Amino acid sequence: MKNILFLTLAIILMIATRGHTSWLSVVHLPDFTLPALFIAGVYFRHFWVALTLIISAVAIDNYAIVHQGVSANCITPAYSFLPLTYYAVFYFSKHLTALKIDPSLIKNSAIIIAITLSQWFLATLSYYLFTNTFAEKGFDGFGEYVATWSVVEIPPTLSFIIVTMVVMSLIPQLETEKSLA
Repeated sequence: MKNILFLTLAIILMIATRGHTSWLSVVHLPDFTLPALFIAGVYFRHFWVALTLIISAVAIDNYAIVHQGVSANCITPAYSFLPLTYYAVFYFSKHLTALKIDPSLIKNSAIIIAITLSQWFLATLSYYLFTNTFAEKGFDGFGEYVATWSVVEIPPTLSFIIVTMVVMSLIPQLETEKSLA
């Protein structure tokens, strides 16, 4: 039952934060997909939970493009790598002991940062390889591209994960779920 409750809440937050909806334009929160995958990896650890989150992310993007007229600029062959990077977040987050403020905070934070940076870099590299910029400049423009977009995309994601850690610190009963998994 906790799996279903978590998935319902996570998918609602993903819908609200993936940047496609206009009803939350007053408050633009970072995408909740990575925090949801971290939570799933640490506390739920079931493949089907991660798969549900990843399919939901793709479905949200598809709905936004087909029904809301959102630009399909990011839908290149590189988009097929995005679900793989999402699964990697889930898989490697299983190495975290908790998503909360505890004695393993430094170790867990280092793992979270490494996973987040790796996911972002792989998703960005795959996207860049399928853009006109790469066709025109090759890797000559990649450093500038990374410098421009990393400061825009990585800090908000990490800040949402920090908020997630604070919230998870306030919900000790989820530790019981982890020990049952």
